[in-house]
Amino acid sequence: MPANTPPPAPDPTVLRVCADPGNMPLSNKAGEGFQNKIAQVVADAMGRRLEYEWRTYYQRGLARSTINAGRCDLLMDLNSDFEQGLTTRPLYRSAYVLVTRKGLNLVPTSLDDPALKKLRLGVFQSSPARQALYEHGISGEVQYLFYDSATAPEEHPGKLVERVAANELDAAESWGPVAGYYAARNSLGVVPLNTIDDAVLEYSMAWAVSRKNAALRDALNTALQDNAAKIAEILRSYHVPLVRCSDCIVAGDLPSHGPYTTPAAAPTAPSPAASSQELAQLQLRIADGADPNQELAHALDAGDAVRAAWLLRHGADANTPNLLGEPPLHQAIRNQEPDLVGLLLDAGARLEARDASGWTALMKAAWANDADSVTRLVGKRAPVDTVSGDGWSALDLAVSYADASVVQALLAAGANVKRANAKGFTPVMFAVARDDPAILDALLARGADVGHANQAGVTALMLAAAAGRDDVAKRLLAAGADPAARNRGGKTAATLAQDRGDAALAALLSEARRPARR
Repeated sequence: MPANTPPPAPDPTVLRVCADPGNMPLSNKAGEGFQNKIAQVVADAMGRRLEYEWRTYYQRGLARSTINAGRCDLLMDLNSDFEQGLTTRPLYRSAYVLVTRKGLNLVPTSLDDPALKKLRLGVFQSSPARQALYEHGISGEVQYLFYDSATAPEEHPGKLVERVAANELDAAESWGPVAGYYAARNSLGVVPLNTIDDAVLEYSMAWAVSRKNAALRDALNTALQDNAAKIAEILRSYHVPLVRCSDCIVAGDLPSHGPYTTPAAAPTAPSPAASSQELAQLQLRIADGADPNQELAHALDAGDAVRAAWLLRHGADANTPNLLGEPPLHQAIRNQEPDLVGLLLDAGARLEARDASGWTALMKAAWANDADSVTRLVGKRAPVDTVSGDGWSALDLAVSYADASVVQALLAAGANVKRANAKGFTPVMFAVARDDPAILDALLARGADVGHANQAGVTALMLAAAAGRDDVAKRLLAAGADPAARNRGGKTAATLAQDRGDAALAALLSEARRPARR
């Protein structure tokens, strides 16, 4: 979840990395993952201090709330064709694999191998390997991944491999970097799947920065290339299966599938036939005693409105949280399924319900920039000024992370533009930190307090001055901001502009006249 302050100004002496706090072997807060190790190598090579912003990577809209919101400089291990940022050269290429139990000598030459159909097999719900296996008539025990490393680390992606080690499963499909690490710890077999089928089961992994930061992307490329040997040593020490790749920093030695005849298709909604088949299977499971609330959680993660609607009519509760303590409404918003949000609202989902982090559904929708869900929620009179346990209101989140249309919807519903959080930050301050003139103008038009100071005595005008944003400073001055106000250190906005070497902005602020009292 986001920190309860505006993002810091970029510091050229620091490399700010968004990393998952508990997603081994990739990263954790103790710095034990291979991403942690590589990030330290790169930061050292660039002469920067490494700092982390901890975010679960198992969320949608990750780039929007991190690199594109100024919360950190880079994201690690994303597909090299990632479109929400500028990507570096791929660091490595890996593949989906089957991890097999001790004593199982499995060497399939295709996914039609009869031996595969006899296995007690574990698969992930949203995995491309699961889909490839299914298309060859191979189904398995599904792990529905709700994983949130901050609240349920025991549900980590290596859990299926651990079940193979415990002889609960014969094999499990998994992403190579995760599988290799857990398989090596338990002396399990690893069978790459990328060369025995034409489904896209291998991917090149890169880092990504904001689209506005090509200079950092180029500097990272240099540091990565200069330290290729160290990076290769790190990846191999974590038993990452490395596929041959001519344009990667680490070339790899496992066979590659080679060019695919067609690009990987984007995920699509379930077809009517597939949904009908899933519904029939669901009805059998319910008849056999399956928990309708757990089945509802599965349907919501699958985006299957047919199953969800049937379950809500046959015993599922629109307010029972899933295994991670997440109410159904929050789950639908996390998965960006506004139609399911509407379905749950019609079934009586409570607007005031909170998730394990103390967030309401409206807060979650605002943070996710989900304008459709925000409109549905305020249309049902969701409380707009509720505050989370960590001090956020829906308006704070929308101003910090969403588009102006989401902010406008909350303002139209009566959101309080003058509320300050426990640290004294107001929506206007968040808008200044984000540097979004449209959002700032919307707040000013609703009578936002431009003179408010936070606990450090800092006003919105001072934030604009410290960041060198003269257009924002002019807007605030026109709205009545006081250029003579001083922070707890005795500095005015003009002084802060002077400190950053912006003589023109300092002069503008020095020459501004304090508005007459009304």
